[in-house]
Formats: sequence, C-alpha cells, structure tokens
Amino acid sequence: MKKFSFWMTLALMVWVSYVPAADFSVRVYKPSAAELAMKAATDSATVYSQQKAVVREYQSKYPNDLAVQMRAATFLAVDNLDSARAFYQSRAARDPNDYIGQFVAGRLSATADEQRKYADQLLKKDPDNYWGNLLLAGIYAAEPDSGAAKAEVVLRRAIAKDNSLPYAVESLGNMLIKRGDKQAADEVFVKLGEMQPDNFIPVVYRIRLAGDQTQAVKLVDDFLAKNPNNVDALYTKARALREQSDWKGHLATMHKLVSVSRTGDHAYDLGCGFSLAGEKDSAFAWLFTAAELGFSDIEQYKKDEDLVPLRDDPRWTELLGKVETADHARLSALAKQAQVTAPQRKEEALAQRMDLAAPDFTLDDLNAKHVSLASLRGKVVILDFWATWCGPCRMSMPLLDKFYTDSLPKDVVVYGVNVFERNGTDKVKPFLTERNVHFPVLLGTNDMAQAYGVNSIPNLVVIDKQGKIAYRHIGYDPTLVDILSWQTKSLLK
Repeated sequence: MKKFSFWMTLALMVWVSYVPAADFSVRVYKPSAAELAMKAATDSATVYSQQKAVVREYQSKYPNDLAVQMRAATFLAVDNLDSARAFYQSRAARDPNDYIGQFVAGRLSATADEQRKYADQLLKKDPDNYWGNLLLAGIYAAEPDSGAAKAEVVLRRAIAKDNSLPYAVESLGNMLIKRGDKQAADEVFVKLGEMQPDNFIPVVYRIRLAGDQTQAVKLVDDFLAKNPNNVDALYTKARALREQSDWKGHLATMHKLVSVSRTGDHAYDLGCGFSLAGEKDSAFAWLFTAAELGFSDIEQYKKDEDLVPLRDDPRWTELLGKVETADHARLSALAKQAQVTAPQRKEEALAQRMDLAAPDFTLDDLNAKHVSLASLRGKVVILDFWATWCGPCRMSMPLLDKFYTDSLPKDVVVYGVNVFERNGTDKVKPFLTERNVHFPVLLGTNDMAQAYGVNSIPNLVVIDKQGKIAYRHIGYDPTLVDILSWQTKSLLK
C-alpha cells in the first residue's frame, strides 16, 4: 500500500472534513400574483399612510397567501406590534390547522415559550413541517452554547421539505453570518440567488461579505448582465463607482438608471454627479429636470456639498427659484386634493386609534431642563422622533411647526425628540435655529427610541391624557397638520 506524505495526509483530512454549507439543491421561487401586486402597490405609494392602507387592503383580500400575510405582518408590526400580534393570535386560535395564522402568530410572539407553542402546533402532525421548523430555528438561534447548531439542523430540515421557498435559506445565511462563517454564508446566498434570480437582495448579502469594492462591483455587474434594468442594482453600482471617483462609470450608470426610472431623486443624483465631475451645463440641466419631476427639497439643494461647485454660477439662483416654484405647485396640488378627501381622511385618521402604555421618560431639553412624561399627565403629548441627517424628518418638521404655531389646541404639548445622531448632538441647536423651529426639542436616547418601538424616522406618537399611545405616524405625510388636528381634538373630548 502506498504511503501518504504528511502534507498529502493533511490535505486529505481538510478535504474530508469540509462540508459545503450549501450542500442542498434549490428550485426557483415563484411569487404569487398577489405578492407581486402588493409590492408594486406599496412601492408606488408616496406616504406611509398610503402604504399602510395598501397593506391592510391586501391583508384582508388575500388571507390565504402566506407571503402577503408575512409582508403585512412585518409592516404592521412596525406600526403597532401589539395590534399585529393580537390579530394573528386571534386568527391562530380560531383554527389550529391554519398554518398561516400559527406561523405568523409565532413569529410575532413576545417570548420563546409562546413561539414554541405555535411551532409545536405546526409540527404536531408533521415533524418536517417547513413553517414549524422555521419557527424552531428562531427559538434555537437565541439560545446560548449549542443553539446555533440546533438552528442549522432545523433550517436544513425545512429546506429539505420545500426547497422552493427562500425563507429558510435566507435565515440560514444570516445565521452563518452571525456565527462568523463568511465563506459558508456566501455559499448559501449564492443558492438564494438561484432561487430568486431577479431579486437583488441575495446580491446585497454577498456584497456585504465581499472583500473589497472591486469584488462588490463585479457581483453587481454579474447580476445586471441578467437583469439590466434593475433599479436597485444600478443605483448600488452608481454609488460604488462614485466612491471610487470613477466619474465616467458613475455618470454612465446614472444615465442608465434615469432611463429606466425617471424620478426626481434619480435626476438629482445625476446632477450631483455632473457637478462633482466639473460638467456644469449637464449638472444644471439635470437639476432643473429634478425640480420638474418633483424633487423640491430646497434645503437639500442649499446644503448639499456636491453642489458647491455650482453656487457661483448665475444659474444657481434661477435653479433655487425653480425648486421653490415646484414646491409651491406641489403643495398647492396637495392642498386641493386634501380638501376633496378630507372627510374620508378624517375617518381613517381617527380609526387608527391605539391603546398602548407609553413608556415613562425623563429627558433634557436644549437648555438642560428636565422633562418627564409623568409631569405631562393630563395633557395630550406629541413626540416626534427625528435626526438632523434624516431627509424625511426635514420635510416633516415644518408641518409639525405649523401645527405648533397655528393650530395647537389647549392642553396639547409638542416635543421633538432627537435620536440616532451619528456624530453627537452639537449640531442640533444650530440646525433648529437655522430652520426657525418653534416647538421644544428633547435630547433622546436610543434606549428610549427602542422602548417606543421607533425603528425608522420620522416617527411621531400621540399620547392621550391617561398616558397611552393613541396614534403613531411614520414617515413624511404632507397632510400631517390636518391629521394631528383631528386626532388631538378627539383625544381632548
């Protein structure tokens, strides 16, 4: 028998011990028509309240489409976790065989014991049930020591049960990332990409694992070779090329993006690219186009350092005038539409009533004076969570200020709560002074934001006189003044 050398033996041991993380086959995931329509409808909605209306419509219309219900549950849980949880728990209680109700209720459960109850119900008849094992994976992953290994076992069991569904594959990849096994995670996300060949999300995961930007751009290019008009991929490539100061590549990619998706923000970004590349004529042409297409955030134009090279050009003043005119036209159109839809919007705004205990807090205002929720009991309290870097926050702030100065009822108080600042709070006061903000601002904490369920900003909550969160508003809504007037007057009755 031939003897192996030490190095040959070592190589053989390594080869034998390595088990590919993606040692499973997959099939292409085919989303339902309802899921695709729901995504398109929510993407096209311009404000959060419209998105929520779309989500509720599809949640009601397609009760047996699990993908629709998962999207709805995820969206509505951000808005009101307790309400979303109660809805699906009630559905699960009505029918023990309703796997959609059992699974979504389990996903939204507050404790591991509750999650396991729903997982056990799903696994009672079939230990290999896809959704039951997916729930078990989440329970195991939170356990110390061997939890990750057990989670991997049940995720692979779920994949073996149905290799056309992407959820367990995506969960496995994320679990491997947390475990620090980048190579294995990348292999799994390759499989996820095979399941969803026209979805950019698997590529995003792989970009995060990539060693450098060159490799990341190659991943995007490979995806674009098969999906040349994918907006997310084009934008990602454009941003990467910009960071490399590859202006020729950046501008070419942005041109392609604008040809596919001719929106105000994309035209604005193209104008910024031309500005940084020193091509003023093209920069102004696209910035004027951006204003015409509705990108009318005047503060963005004034403060954007990308546009500094344009400010000594006579066309700069003309551009700002165009932006202001476009903004006035947009607001005028919205006002006319708001008058027509006011009765329906009022009914919808008041129907959003919640009843959640508002966590107590004590925060400092900008003059180091303490303000606590307990001291405001008996008043209706509006808290607006925001940050200086947040574009939608800057758009919402003048609306809240208008409500504060022109429409504030007696026994209603308003506080902005600054959170998630990236480089300290030193620029908060100058930011407010520059914008002539009148309502008081508190310096919040990330813990407080988490306690209030703030995962994105702007995020505004209205607290009733008994200290309960009655309403929540997420994102920019041009009709905010009307909504707050209706809701606060209702709470004062």
